[in-house]
Amino acid sequence: MKKAMTALTVVGVCALLLAWFRPLPVVIVSGGSISTTRILDRNGRLLYELRRGGLKDLLPLKQIPPALVQGLIAVEDRTFYDHHGVSLRGIGRAFLKNIKAGGVREGGSTITQQLVRSSRAATGRSVVTKVHEAWLALKVDARLSKEQILEQYLNTAYFGHQAYGVSAAAKTYFGKTPSVLSIGESALLIGLLNAPDALDPYDNVPGALKRRDIVLSVLNDQGVITAEQYEDAIHEPIRLGSSRIDIQAPHFVLWLLHERPEAFVGSEIRTTIDLDLQTDAQEIVESKLALLADKNVTSAAVVVLDAHTGDILAMVGSADYFDSERDGAVNVALASRQPGSALKPFTYALAFERGFTPASTVNDTEVQYRTQQGDPYLPRNYDYDEHGLVRLREALANSYNIAAVRMLENVGVQSLLSLLKAAGITTLNETPEHYGLALTLGDGEVKLLELTSAFGVFARGGKTLRPKSMLSDPIVAGEEIMDSRIAWLIADILSDPLARLPQFSGDGPLNFDVPVAAKTGTTRNSRDNWTIGFTGDRIVGVWVGNADNSPMRGTSGITGAAPIFHDVLLAAIRSLPTSSFPKPDGIVDRTICRLSGKLPSALCTDVLAEHFVEGTEPTQNDDMYQSIPIDSRNNLLATTSCPRSVIEERVFTVFPLELHRWARERGFSLPPTDVSPLCGGNSSTPQKEDSGRLEITLPRADASFRLDPLKPLSGQKITLEARAGSDVKEIRWFVDGQEVGSAGAPDFRMLWLPTVGSHVMEARAGESLSAVTIEVIR
Repeated sequence: MKKAMTALTVVGVCALLLAWFRPLPVVIVSGGSISTTRILDRNGRLLYELRRGGLKDLLPLKQIPPALVQGLIAVEDRTFYDHHGVSLRGIGRAFLKNIKAGGVREGGSTITQQLVRSSRAATGRSVVTKVHEAWLALKVDARLSKEQILEQYLNTAYFGHQAYGVSAAAKTYFGKTPSVLSIGESALLIGLLNAPDALDPYDNVPGALKRRDIVLSVLNDQGVITAEQYEDAIHEPIRLGSSRIDIQAPHFVLWLLHERPEAFVGSEIRTTIDLDLQTDAQEIVESKLALLADKNVTSAAVVVLDAHTGDILAMVGSADYFDSERDGAVNVALASRQPGSALKPFTYALAFERGFTPASTVNDTEVQYRTQQGDPYLPRNYDYDEHGLVRLREALANSYNIAAVRMLENVGVQSLLSLLKAAGITTLNETPEHYGLALTLGDGEVKLLELTSAFGVFARGGKTLRPKSMLSDPIVAGEEIMDSRIAWLIADILSDPLARLPQFSGDGPLNFDVPVAAKTGTTRNSRDNWTIGFTGDRIVGVWVGNADNSPMRGTSGITGAAPIFHDVLLAAIRSLPTSSFPKPDGIVDRTICRLSGKLPSALCTDVLAEHFVEGTEPTQNDDMYQSIPIDSRNNLLATTSCPRSVIEERVFTVFPLELHRWARERGFSLPPTDVSPLCGGNSSTPQKEDSGRLEITLPRADASFRLDPLKPLSGQKITLEARAGSDVKEIRWFVDGQEVGSAGAPDFRMLWLPTVGSHVMEARAGESLSAVTIEVIR
C-alpha cells in the first residue's frame, strides 16, 4: 500500500512539474492573435469586421501615462507587486461576497488572471475554469516581469466600443495617443474595464463619469495624484471624439453583437440587412431631419421588415450614430417610447371581432371619464374639435381620439393588452387600471421594432410576424391571432385615402400610387411622432423626436414621421412588383347611408359602398332622415287636428339626444319638439313637464383639469353646460363672481379660457343659481 501511495505521489509530482515547465500558451506571451469575423449584409457586402483580442502594434509601457498604469493597479489589483499572480486576500473577499449573493458576483481576480482570461476563449465562470486560470496566472507571474504583465494587459484589455488595448481605446474615445491623455481621461478608460459595454460613454455618459469619479477618488486616497490634480480631473468635462469606425448599419450590428454574441463564430456571417436599402433609409432620415431643424427635431429611427419572412432589411437607430452631442449611439428603434395613436388599429380590430363593422357609428363628442385615482379624464381630438356621429371607418382613418376611447371602453383595456402582447409587444406589463382608456391613444411605451412587427398581423392576414436578423435563422410561420377578414378590413381602412380626407391632405405623404396602409401617431407632449405602415410585402416603421426626450415644436406624425415613411417605403418596394391586399373569402359589399351606416332609405340620398364580414352586414334601413309634418304657420309639430292646408312634410335629420348640441352648432335643422297650439284637439306628442330647476352639467363638481404647457391655451378651453326648465331661454355664466358670458337654451353651452387655480363656476337665470367648484393645475 505504501509503495502504491509513493508511486502515486511521484506520478503526481512529475505531472505538476511537467505542467509547470510546459511552455505558456503563445496567445498569452505574445499578446494574442487577431481573430476576425466578417459581418455581411444579405448580399455578401461587408458591414463590419469584428476583431477579437490580439495586437497589431505593441505599445511599450513607458509610452503609457503613469496615471493610467498606477490607476489600473490602484483600482483593479492593489497588491499587484506583492502577490505571485494570485491574491488569496482577493479570493477570500470575493468568496464572502459570492456566498452572500448566492452565486458568482465577484471574481477576486488579479491583473495577471485577467490577462490570462482575456487571452483565452470564453469558457464560463465555473470553479474549474477559475482554478485553471489561477494556475496559468502563477506560471505567467513566474515567467514574465511585472512590467511585462502590465504591458501585455494594457495592450490586450477590452475597453468597449470594439476597442482592444489602451492605444485603440484612446483613439476611439478621445482621438488621441495614450501618451497625451489627461488624468481624467486616463481614469475614465480605467473605469471602463469594470463593465466596458454597460459604461460605454457614447451610450452612457452618466455611468462612465460616475465610474471615472470613483477611480479618481481611489487615486486621490492612495496618493497617486495630488488633491489639486484630483479637483482638476473631477471637474474636467468629457470631450469624446467622433467615435467613427468603419462600420455600416452600426445600430443594427452593435445590437446584434450585444444580443447574440454566440452567433459570431467562423470567418463570416450573413445578416438580413439590405445595405442598399439601409443606406437609402439613412440618407432619407438625414435629408428630412434637415427640413425639421427649426422645430427642434434632431433624431429619427426607421425599421423595415420583410412581411413574408420577418427579415430586418433596414434599421436606423438615430440620425447619426457617431453624433455624441445628440446621443446618436442610442438605438431608438429598440427604445421604449409612447406611440400615440399608432395603437388604435388594434382597438378597432377588437371591435370588429365583437360584431362592430366599418359602418357602425360612434359618438365623437366630448365625454368625461374617471381615472383609477378618481380624477376626471376628458379625451380631446388632435384638432380640439368634435366630429359628431362618425362611422368606424371614418373614426380610424382620421384618428379621432374621442371615438377611439369610446370603442376601447366597449372592448376593454385587458383585451387590448392581450392582443398587443400576442402580436409581439413586450413592454406593456402593468395592470389594465394602470393604463386606463388612454392606452388606445398611446399612454404606454412600446419599441419601434416590436410595433412595426406587430403591424404584420394586418399585413399577413391575422398571423404574427417574428423579426429575424440573420439569414440562417429559420422562418417562423407565425400564430394566427386574428380573423383574416378583420385583418383585411383594418388594412383596407388604413389604405383608404378618401376616408381620411377630412383630417389628412389628399396629396400628403400618406398617398401613394400603390395600395399602402398607414397609421400615424403623435404624443400629446410633442415628444414622439410615429408612422407605421405596410404593403403586402414590406412593413415600415418610423419614429421622429429627440433622444434626450425634449419636446418638438409644431410637428405631428403626418408632418414629422410620415415624410420619412413615404420615401423609405418607396425605396423598400422599388424593385418589387406592385402588390395589393387581396380580399379574403367571407367579405361582402353593401351600399349604405353615409350618415347612419345603415341601409339607405328613400330619404337618404348620400350613399356609399362598404365592406363587411359576412353575417355582420346591416339589415335595418336608415332612420336618421325622417319626414315630419310641420304646421307652416309657426314651424311647430303638426297633429292630425291641424288643417291639411297648413301641414307641410319636411325632411329632418334626427340625431340621438346626446348629439343635439353638436348638431345645432354644425347647422343641422333639428325637428321641433313642441306641438303647434293652433291646431286644437289633443296633442299627439305629450308636452314635457317643466322642472324649472337650473343645474350645471359641465364641468362636474370637484373636477380637476391639467393644462398642457406644450399645447396652445386656446385649444384647452373648458366646456360650460347647464340644463333648465323650458321657460329659461338664456343664462349668464360667472367665474369667481365675475361674469364671463351668456348662453342660450337648450344646453346653455359656452367655452371658458382657463386660468390656474381653484374656481367657483356659477350659472344664473333670474333668481335661480347653480354652482360647482373646480381646480385648474399646470
